[in-house]
Amino acid sequence: MKRVRAGIFLLVVAVAPAFAAQPALTAEDFLKQRNIRDVELSPDGKHLAAIINEGDKRMVVVRNVETPDMPIIGAFYEELVRPSSLYWGNNDRLLIAMSVPWDIRRVQRELERDDFDIDDYYTVSRMISVDKDVTNAVVLLEGERRLRNNTSLSRVTNFLPNKVDHVLMEAYREGRRVQYEVNIVTGESVLVTRGSERTWGFLNDDSGKPLFRFDYVQRAKAIEIFELNEKDRWKRIERIYLDKDDEESLDRNGLLGLIGDELVYRRPNEQSGYYELVLVNSETKDERVVASLPDRDIRGVMLDYRVDQIVGYLVEEDYLRHVYFDEAAQAQYDTIAGKIGDYNFQPSSQEPGSSKALVRVWGADDPLSFRLWDTESQQLTHLGPAYRGLNSKTLSSSSIMTVATRDGARMRAYVLFPKNYEPGKPHPMIILPHGGPQSRSRPVYDRLSQFLSTRGYTVAQPNFRGSTGYGRDFEAAGYKEWGGVMQDDLADTVDFMVKQGYADPDKVCIVGASYGGYAALMGAIKTPTLYRCAASLNGVTDLVSQVKHDMKNLVDKDDWGRYLFERIGHPDDDREMLDRNSPAQHADKIEIPVLIIAGTEDEIVPFSQAKVMIRALQKAGVEHEFIELDDAGHNTLYYRKDAESVLNALERFLGGILQDNAPAPDR
Repeated sequence: MKRVRAGIFLLVVAVAPAFAAQPALTAEDFLKQRNIRDVELSPDGKHLAAIINEGDKRMVVVRNVETPDMPIIGAFYEELVRPSSLYWGNNDRLLIAMSVPWDIRRVQRELERDDFDIDDYYTVSRMISVDKDVTNAVVLLEGERRLRNNTSLSRVTNFLPNKVDHVLMEAYREGRRVQYEVNIVTGESVLVTRGSERTWGFLNDDSGKPLFRFDYVQRAKAIEIFELNEKDRWKRIERIYLDKDDEESLDRNGLLGLIGDELVYRRPNEQSGYYELVLVNSETKDERVVASLPDRDIRGVMLDYRVDQIVGYLVEEDYLRHVYFDEAAQAQYDTIAGKIGDYNFQPSSQEPGSSKALVRVWGADDPLSFRLWDTESQQLTHLGPAYRGLNSKTLSSSSIMTVATRDGARMRAYVLFPKNYEPGKPHPMIILPHGGPQSRSRPVYDRLSQFLSTRGYTVAQPNFRGSTGYGRDFEAAGYKEWGGVMQDDLADTVDFMVKQGYADPDKVCIVGASYGGYAALMGAIKTPTLYRCAASLNGVTDLVSQVKHDMKNLVDKDDWGRYLFERIGHPDDDREMLDRNSPAQHADKIEIPVLIIAGTEDEIVPFSQAKVMIRALQKAGVEHEFIELDDAGHNTLYYRKDAESVLNALERFLGGILQDNAPAPDR
């Protein structure tokens, strides 16, 4: 471990200066790694630890926040390891998760090569514990021989209130998820419990005793909950079905937790479909509703991050809002909310007597930034943005609108206006339907929508029927409506934006990924004069073959009806309807340029879906471009090289059609 001079960090995590004028963002700006990867405040609120990227260096810094200039008390940089996340084990010991080269001897031999790049080597994750001044390092779980081949040994799940020098950590051993109690001073560990190969995590009481475990059944899109009985055996007690948003952010902190020793989890109300919190008595199996709202989702539970105890819950509005069980905590949250305004934010938990809290803030024009809250002065200090250069000064501004559909329904739409937008002047627009389709858009930073808007376009993201978060009836209104009412809702959004004077009717394109890619192609087919162009990223093109593909991936045949036949259609019984709404069957109706981008290794929407569409476009003589991403999966924006190809292709394709010098449409 190399010690580094503290002085080089003085301008990295500090009160941010006023933003100077900045040039227009490029695709490269959207692909850069975070400048501040993680920030954590000690439980007593006295020390702040951060992981900072500076060029090709990734460094850990610890500051004393009790003095105004927040002096650095410890820092390090090690060329062969990459810190990835931080935890305070207690007020005096900091835990650092790191990516470490698997074959470190080989890396050491090649370190002096001119083309050396640590990112070229296969890495695994490990955890070290250090004093708050970053000395006296100990590697955790190093003594567990059965874990030597584990690729991930850095998952801390609990901090034990009665054992301040101990934490609970999870790993895989012999194919099963296991849990250890680890001494963060000595590194010694003891096995606590074993799960299964599908176990995602455990719930423990304050002493560390396991009470429940939960397994993620990916193919069934469900979580199975098990209770540890008096015979020390796991017994299944419940299965929770997930929506797409749950899957994408699968986190025990959001779905379930404990009140005392009782299990609390999130599930939809049978009548309204809105998610609520239910407590289950482990002895009597009786249930009671802890929290339920008549017109909004409870998005998840809030845990005291050091234990599994629930301290409140998240409410799904346009912005996530917190409801605390403790009145003082709620009052503090409301005060911070008044200062932050229309953004999402998350204050850290505080120990009794602590006067500081770390506040994470994020929104449509703020990917993530950090603030320090002082409970005594009632002031927020800006610590810095996670992504330097991506902020409200450079990103497009967000607006929230309510759109009335042709049949009288109302839906939410989130709109980005570019910096060059002139009120009252119609502007080139992109409509960007979300994937799923049982998912939703939110007013949060989204790389694709912000990239498109910063090219000079207004971007509209409607939550069409079928979207989650608006109750059972709104979601069910989209079932078996691929190409139907969900498509009409997109067209109605365009009509709304045109009538309001926001969008130029001759300069509207539709772009989307996954279901959104399907909707882009169907928009070109169903409303050929509404759009100037369409771009599909890994979009579905043939519904029958897609349903059959999904059937193969769902092990439990009961889930076929729940997730496929009910929501999309039956490949035999609904064959006519599915064919009628399959883009590949109607390519001859497309009269606008089309861009198709697809990853060859997509396991969600197979690459064959793109191939059949390309053949249909070629046969119909439709103007199109096809970009094949070798080795790319379903999320074509996940890896840098794929994301770079996608963003550059979209910029070129859309610019040739929507920019001022593009030829006018022939209508």
